[in-house]
Parts: sequence; structure tokens; C-alpha cells
Amino acid sequence: MRKFEIGKTYRTGSYVFEVLKRTNKTVRVIQIQHEGRSNERRYDERTCKIQDWGDREVFFAKDVTFEA
Repeated sequence: MRKFEIGKTYRTGSYVFEVLKRTNKTVRVIQIQHEGRSNERRYDERTCKIQDWGDREVFFAKDVTFEA
């Protein structure tokens, strides 16, 4: 099963999130805007519930689904 790893970034479309910490049921993430550029900004830290979709973990942030 694919799981979320601490310190790793996950992206879907224009959304980029970095995993700060995790438990068995939740993941703490922070959104990154303009990743890798001089005006990179980190904001909107939140805790999201992890869903088990069989062979992978997912979490929902805003209106976007992130898969491990």
C-alpha cells in the first residue's frame, strides 16, 4: 500500500502540499505556492483525515483529492 511520507511533497494540478507529520488516521500538511521560485510561499497549514482506498491512501484538501 502507498502511504504518505513525512517531508515529501504531493501535487495535483496547481496544488502542492508538503506533509509535516502524520498519525495512523490524520496527516498534517502545508500548502506551497510558487514552489522552487524566489517568491515561494508556505501557508494554510491544516490537518486532514486519511482515507484508505485499498492500495493507496488519500486525503481531501479544499476541493482536491491527493493520493499517496
